[in-house]
Amino acid sequence: MTKEELNLITEKAFNNLLTQKYSSEELIKRINELTEENGELNPNQFAMFLFYENLEFTKDYLNDILSEIICK
Repeated sequence: MTKEELNLITEKAFNNLLTQKYSSEELIKRINELTEENGELNPNQFAMFLFYENLEFTKDYLNDILSEIICK
């Protein structure tokens, strides 16, 4: 695999995640659902939400890249 091929894979995975599962619309939807369940979010709860969303994004991103490279 060349560096250009790897760059294409990582860019594709990043763009797919940002336009689908982690789009602004989806994040707003999940924030609203969390707010409905728990009431108004304080700054700490909002920070925790973003922290865990970031962890999920990273996991999904790495999974997509490794799946493309290893399972091809």
